[in-house]
Amino acid sequence: MKLRAPSAVLAALALLACTVPPRPSGQSAPPQGTSAQLAAGIALDARKIEQESNSGVRAELAAAARRAADACIAAAPQDVACVFGSAVAMGLEAKEHPTRAAALLTQMLATLARAEALDPFYENAGPARVQALVWIRAPGWPLGPGDPERGLAAAQRAAALRPEHPPNWLAVAEGQAKAGAVTEARASYARARETARKLPDSPERADWLKQAEQGLSHLP
Repeated sequence: MKLRAPSAVLAALALLACTVPPRPSGQSAPPQGTSAQLAAGIALDARKIEQESNSGVRAELAAAARRAADACIAAAPQDVACVFGSAVAMGLEAKEHPTRAAALLTQMLATLARAEALDPFYENAGPARVQALVWIRAPGWPLGPGDPERGLAAAQRAAALRPEHPPNWLAVAEGQAKAGAVTEARASYARARETARKLPDSPERADWLKQAEQGLSHLP
């Protein structure tokens, strides 16, 4: 299963990543910085993992993200940026360590639920949207925590909170397609496409449009 931190989250947090103190190579000293800087560091590690082909380097980046998440939670346990960042770090670990993926994804879902309780609107309803994607994409019991029905419900929560954010409709459409609700999925993909078209040009907008078109093309 391929897990990615949402592009909108990464784009927002990457703006802060430039101010994160660099991690000394080969050292495991706890990361330092504000909660925003530590959360940005997690997002930066997630970006690097997406672009990295070396499995050893990816594992190091996932470990660095976990250290940043632990430091963030220790400094500000009720900061939604830290809680959400911790969930992202768990997702990165699950991707790089398949034998531990089921336990990590279950913990990730619980952490995302905490983030949603703290601020359901954070990162355009990111906590609900990412829960949705994990439930929809993960294998079900006994291999994983997958639950497409719960995933669709979470995606619908995200879309209700932030209907102007295309990824929320993409998540709804994915959940509907998984459930076999083709007509509804087609409408949601179209809603994501039209919502994205209203936004200024950006790499994220282009990616959302591409995902909507691909989703529509894969429907029967």
